[in-house]
Amino acid sequence: MVTIKLDGLDDLRTALRNLPEDLAHEAAQIVQQAAESTGSDLKEHYPVRSGNLRRGVRVTIESNKAGVSGLVRSGAKHASIFERGTGQRHTNAGWNRGRMPTPPPDERLIPRAIRYRQRMITQLIALVQSFGAEVTS
Repeated sequence: MVTIKLDGLDDLRTALRNLPEDLAHEAAQIVQQAAESTGSDLKEHYPVRSGNLRRGVRVTIESNKAGVSGLVRSGAKHASIFERGTGQRHTNAGWNRGRMPTPPPDERLIPRAIRYRQRMITQLIALVQSFGAEVTS
């Protein structure tokens, strides 16, 4: 039996890079599916006002010999203030722009994306274990 001790996500990435080709292919599918699911879910749960939040969600999958990565981003300029809320805002000329209230905890999208990432990590650890490795974290 092979034993692998992981001290964080970087160690998991290193272990995945050393997998045989067929398992590396399965790991790439897990990463891609997680990124695409996260992007779809965020698009679905963003509110529709102008549609810019939903249109701004981008999923990028990059793969090379070292591995695969999935990146989910929002290109909407106001995505961060939607997620975190703001205090009272004013332009430089003093015009009131109001405040953006913080969404209720169950409507925040960053924790939703974090749950998808955690699910992906769990699946990747299970994949390494199916290879016969013992994983402790």
